[in-house]
Amino acid sequence: MQWDISDHQDWRVVDYTRWLSISNYQNLEARAGVYMFADVNHQVKYIGKAGAGRIVDEIYNAIHRGKDRGATRVKVLYTNSGSNATSLETKLIDKYHPLNNIT
Repeated sequence: MQWDISDHQDWRVVDYTRWLSISNYQNLEARAGVYMFADVNHQVKYIGKAGAGRIVDEIYNAIHRGKDRGATRVKVLYTNSGSNATSLETKLIDKYHPLNNIT
């Protein structure tokens, strides 16, 4: 399913990034939030979460586990807590059913 910009409006989102090349993920702020991998057409391939200060580390781990398969872009929705990241991740996985979350 293609990314829906209305997800920026979720009450748990305090800030967000634009879509970046996955190779530039190291430049992201180390905060709590949800990250998404997508292809060039913004078809969501994987959704993950990170607690406070862990977003860059969690993206690195996901890439090395192959969760970026078919993706070229990354986007982050920052939250103000790990628990908000967890609940937002659940909501977005239920909405998008990304293939790399299933395998």
